[in-house]
Amino acid sequence: MERHSFFKQVHKGIRALAGDLVAAAGRTDFRSRPEVEALRERVEEAFAVFEAHARHEDGFILPLLRVCAPEVAADGEADHRAQSLRLRDLRSALALAAGAGPSAPVLGHAFVLGLSRFHGEMLVHMADEEERLMPALWAAFDDDALRRVHAALLESLAPSEKLATLRWMLPAISPAERADLLSALRASAPPAAYDAIVRVAREALTAEEWARLEAETALAV
Repeated sequence: MERHSFFKQVHKGIRALAGDLVAAAGRTDFRSRPEVEALRERVEEAFAVFEAHARHEDGFILPLLRVCAPEVAADGEADHRAQSLRLRDLRSALALAAGAGPSAPVLGHAFVLGLSRFHGEMLVHMADEEERLMPALWAAFDDDALRRVHAALLESLAPSEKLATLRWMLPAISPAERADLLSALRASAPPAAYDAIVRVAREALTAEEWARLEAETALAV
């Protein structure tokens, strides 16, 4: 039986979000101020997601690991500190490229390379979380305990953050996972909140993905 995971679905979304950001940076003409400003906005939105995800792990998941696997927890904390510094440096690199005039293409590509390196490091970090952190938690806690912690984490999110998370996560998970997630939300969310979730799903998914989800879950606003 598959065990409850804190990471599986949200990591799929973050991988897709980060990959799209790297691709967008690579397409940017750093000689064009509007394109650079559009990239900076997209960077800030994505970086806010990465930082919030790390904060949630620091607040709810790493405390469990400190009890059952302190060395693994220490590795996770060190990774998060390194990621925070990397994001700070990337913001500075993009700001430098934005104001570089004739040197903007060169400095812009340096930012793209730095962002690509961060992307690769984050992919390894998330794989470590799923392959090292989660098994340590499974060995120490049953699924009911893990679900309670996960529920507390989700309850700590503002409604706007929950909807934003669904917007980038839903397209990245499998059709079966979407159907299960929406069915669970329909059973637990107030009607107005569920209607907002359905609208986000309809906007985030392709027409084909939406039609399949609608058929499998009998969605209705």
